[in-house]
Amino acid sequence: MTYMNVLSRNIMAGIWALILGEVLAYITGQLEGMTPDYTMVGILAVVMALIAVNAVTAITESANPAKDNK
Repeated sequence: MTYMNVLSRNIMAGIWALILGEVLAYITGQLEGMTPDYTMVGILAVVMALIAVNAVTAITESANPAKDNK
């Protein structure tokens, strides 16, 4: 896998996590009647997404039997 593929995958995961995390924080804030800390929600969403994306990539690359045949 090239460096550019890894970089683009991480950037897109971070952007989507930020968007979805902020939407989820807004919805839960409205339902619970509280004011969420959008900065903290954004940071946590991006960090969790990057961990998840890189963990899935590491697990699936190590389980690829076609890579051993090269």
